Amino acid sequence: MQFLTIRELSKSPAETLTRLSGDGKAVLTNNGKPQALLFKIDGNSFEKTLSMLQKLEFLQNLTEMRLTSMKNGNEGMTLDEINAEISAVRKKRKSKAKSG
Repeated sequence: MQFLTIRELSKSPAETLTRLSGDGKAVLTNNGKPQALLFKIDGNSFEKTLSMLQKLEFLQNLTEMRLTSMKNGNEGMTLDEINAEISAVRKKRKSKAKSG
Protein backbone atom coordinates (compact mmCIF):
# COMPACT_ATOMS: atom_id res chain seq x y z
CA MET A 1 0.00 0.00 0.00
CA GLN A 2 1.35 3.38 -0.91
CA PHE A 3 1.46 6.49 1.25
CA LEU A 4 0.45 9.90 -0.10
CA THR A 5 0.66 13.27 1.57
CA ILE A 6 -2.17 15.75 1.80
CA ARG A 7 0.12 18.19 -0.02
CA GLU A 8 0.45 15.77 -2.96
CA LEU A 9 -3.31 15.37 -3.11
CA SER A 10 -4.00 19.10 -3.01
CA LYS A 11 -1.36 19.96 -5.64
CA SER A 12 -2.31 17.29 -8.17
CA PRO A 13 -5.56 15.47 -7.35
CA ALA A 14 -5.97 13.86 -10.79
CA GLU A 15 -2.43 12.47 -10.75
CA THR A 16 -2.91 11.22 -7.19
CA LEU A 17 -6.06 9.35 -8.17
CA THR A 18 -4.24 7.86 -11.16
CA ARG A 19 -1.63 6.49 -8.77
CA LEU A 20 -4.40 4.52 -7.06
CA SER A 21 -4.76 2.36 -10.16
CA GLY A 22 -2.07 -0.04 -8.87
CA ASP A 23 -3.51 -1.91 -5.89
CA GLY A 24 -6.36 0.59 -5.47
CA LYS A 25 -5.48 1.63 -1.92
CA ALA A 26 -3.43 4.39 -0.31
CA VAL A 27 -2.89 5.96 3.08
CA LEU A 28 -3.25 9.73 3.15
CA THR A 29 -0.83 11.32 5.61
CA ASN A 30 -0.44 14.72 7.22
CA ASN A 31 2.93 15.53 8.79
CA GLY A 32 3.85 11.86 8.49
CA LYS A 33 0.79 10.63 10.42
CA PRO A 34 -1.98 8.57 8.80
CA GLN A 35 -5.16 10.62 8.43
CA ALA A 36 -7.33 8.75 5.93
CA LEU A 37 -7.56 5.76 3.64
CA LEU A 38 -8.20 6.11 -0.08
CA PHE A 39 -9.88 3.31 -2.01
CA LYS A 40 -10.37 3.15 -5.74
CA ILE A 41 -14.01 2.42 -6.54
CA ASP A 42 -16.20 2.42 -9.59
CA GLY A 43 -19.81 3.43 -9.98
CA ASN A 44 -20.98 -0.17 -9.80
CA SER A 45 -19.34 -0.97 -6.47
CA PHE A 46 -19.78 2.31 -4.60
CA GLU A 47 -22.79 1.28 -2.48
CA LYS A 48 -21.29 -2.14 -1.69
CA THR A 49 -17.94 -0.61 -0.70
CA LEU A 50 -19.60 2.03 1.45
CA SER A 51 -21.75 -0.60 3.18
CA MET A 52 -18.71 -2.75 3.95
CA LEU A 53 -16.82 0.24 5.38
CA GLN A 54 -19.79 1.14 7.58
CA LYS A 55 -19.93 -2.44 8.89
CA LEU A 56 -16.21 -2.32 9.62
CA GLU A 57 -16.62 0.96 11.47
CA PHE A 58 -19.47 -0.55 13.51
CA LEU A 59 -17.36 -3.59 14.43
CA GLN A 60 -14.43 -1.38 15.45
CA ASN A 61 -16.70 0.72 17.66
CA LEU A 62 -18.28 -2.37 19.18
CA THR A 63 -14.87 -3.87 19.95
CA GLU A 64 -13.75 -0.61 21.54
CA MET A 65 -16.87 -0.46 23.70
CA ARG A 66 -16.39 -4.06 24.83
CA LEU A 67 -12.75 -3.43 25.75
CA THR A 68 -13.71 -0.30 27.68
CA SER A 69 -16.42 -2.20 29.50
CA MET A 70 -14.01 -4.98 30.45
CA LYS A 71 -11.40 -2.46 31.68
CA ASN A 72 -14.07 -0.88 33.88
CA GLY A 73 -14.84 -4.23 35.46
CA ASN A 74 -18.09 -4.88 33.66
CA GLU A 75 -18.50 -8.36 32.31
CA GLY A 76 -21.14 -7.22 29.89
CA MET A 77 -24.88 -6.96 29.78
CA THR A 78 -27.24 -9.87 30.23
CA LEU A 79 -29.66 -10.72 27.44
CA ASP A 80 -32.52 -9.23 29.50
CA GLU A 81 -30.58 -5.97 29.93
CA ILE A 82 -29.85 -5.82 26.20
CA ASN A 83 -33.51 -6.40 25.33
CA ALA A 84 -34.60 -3.75 27.85
CA GLU A 85 -32.18 -1.25 26.32
CA ILE A 86 -33.43 -2.02 22.80
CA SER A 87 -37.04 -1.57 23.93
CA ALA A 88 -36.23 1.76 25.58
CA VAL A 89 -34.57 3.09 22.42
CA ARG A 90 -37.46 1.91 20.24
CA LYS A 91 -40.00 3.61 22.52
CA LYS A 92 -38.00 6.83 22.43
CA ARG A 93 -37.84 6.73 18.62
CA LYS A 94 -41.58 6.10 18.34
CA SER A 95 -42.41 9.00 20.63
CA LYS A 96 -40.12 11.31 18.63
CA ALA A 97 -41.71 10.18 15.36
CA LYS A 98 -45.21 10.87 16.70
CA SER A 99 -44.31 14.31 18.04
CA GLY A 100 -42.20 15.32 15.02
